[in-house]
Amino acid sequence: MKLKTILVALVAIVAVGIVSCTKTQNAEETVCCENCTVSVDSLMANAANMVGDTITVEGVCSHLCAHGGRKAFLLGADSTLILRCEATPEMGGAFSPESVGKTLKVTGVVCEQRIGEEEVAAMEARYAEASKAEKTHEACDTEKKAQGQEGLNTFEDRMADYRAKIAARNEAEGKNYLSFYYLESLSYDMDQPETEAEEAAE
Repeated sequence: MKLKTILVALVAIVAVGIVSCTKTQNAEETVCCENCTVSVDSLMANAANMVGDTITVEGVCSHLCAHGGRKAFLLGADSTLILRCEATPEMGGAFSPESVGKTLKVTGVVCEQRIGEEEVAAMEARYAEASKAEKTHEACDTEKKAQGQEGLNTFEDRMADYRAKIAARNEAEGKNYLSFYYLESLSYDMDQPETEAEEAAE
């Protein structure tokens, strides 16, 4: 009887230890996700589960939008992965022109942009109005690439591409929209070459 009691007690102790270890491990993983820097590739692979999280992403800035540097595009190790980082008033409203070609660490909130039929129709309406005023402009090549539309040179082609992809996703997943993930940027740091860093320190 005593042996049985001892065995039950040992099993209980081991079980508590396992649960405790699991909780500690999960807590450490959570802390890491909140405080460490992630790559563009890692973010894009897990973006659907990170919407609303504030994180820091590191990547090389390949391009700034022509409209005052309000968007910076960070490259992943896989060059087909491009993260759009949108500037906010909290970080000064724009990225520095010197950002292009530099490694940036951008802290911000992961956001999801959904494009469905309603959004496509709204884009078409805005484009028609802009055409009347002769003020149309196409998305830059980098933004097209970020949305998988590289090589599509006309607005009409891009809208047709959206509709085809929306239909394919709806059939495959039951979701009648496309998801594009980006960072609403709160702050950023730009790596400087050693010589520049030394000159700045002097």
